[in-house]
Amino acid sequence: MAHGIPSQGKVTISVDEYSSNPTQAFTHYNINQSRFQPPHVHMVDPIPYDTPKPAGHTRFVCISDTHSRTDGIQMPYGDILLHTGDFTELGLPSEVKKFNDWLDLVFHCQHGRKPNA
Repeated sequence: MAHGIPSQGKVTISVDEYSSNPTQAFTHYNINQSRFQPPHVHMVDPIPYDTPKPAGHTRFVCISDTHSRTDGIQMPYGDILLHTGDFTELGLPSEVKKFNDWLDLVFHCQHGRKPNA
């Protein structure tokens, strides 16, 4: 985990001592920070899904590891959807299609249109 340190107009990148051993890094930060949180990262609490977006703001909606289980997700309105991690359980074409259909539904619901059939 590198972070920049300004030094006379230049940035020096220091490499985290655990960067070559991810298991040790996870253990170290998990024990020392009660939950995994790299240095200089501030955790934020999620807002309720129906919170109105302030004018002039861009809302990022972040989800991860849905593993083909999107049926019960209440998606907030957002400008940008970031999905990280696995979106299928086994990587089957049917799971990819189901996820794509769900994305189509989310997009069209947020824009007041019917999803493609």
